[in-house]
Amino acid sequence: MSENDEEHPFVDEEARKSTTIVTKNSIAIPRDSQKYRKSDRAWNWEKIVDLFFPQEQSPKRNKYAKIFLRELKDEGEIDSEKLNNFGEWGHEKGLSNLKNNILPKLRRIGVIQYEYLEYRGQREGKQGRRKVVKPARSFTSILDSMANGWAAFESAAYQQDE
Repeated sequence: MSENDEEHPFVDEEARKSTTIVTKNSIAIPRDSQKYRKSDRAWNWEKIVDLFFPQEQSPKRNKYAKIFLRELKDEGEIDSEKLNNFGEWGHEKGLSNLKNNILPKLRRIGVIQYEYLEYRGQREGKQGRRKVVKPARSFTSILDSMANGWAAFESAAYQQDE
């Protein structure tokens, strides 16, 4: 370890010992060459979720994220009322994990988005906002931008060799 690493505030020795880094902002491709073949043209969405919530490190988050995203795929959107009934989906203990860990991370990395709809109740004066969770397009845009940027980098590097 160099002298600069010891002084840097983001160096985490425990994270260095892990094969993947799991934080609220990270995604990491594990070394499982059978599951993550570089030759695959497209990964299914469940394999992508494994990058955000690795099964080995957070099995419950992995499970609840897949349950949530499967439902979101089937429904197209999930409102706060249905979200609060996550226990009725057969996973009563996963609601706090879903709301406090899974949804915020999925939102930060651009997989889902929140939309707030104003409503007025049947009785005059009762009003509020209802949250609706929808799939977001920003994750696709981020990955496209990353791939295009890296392709340009590779192209420039290979031109240097010629």
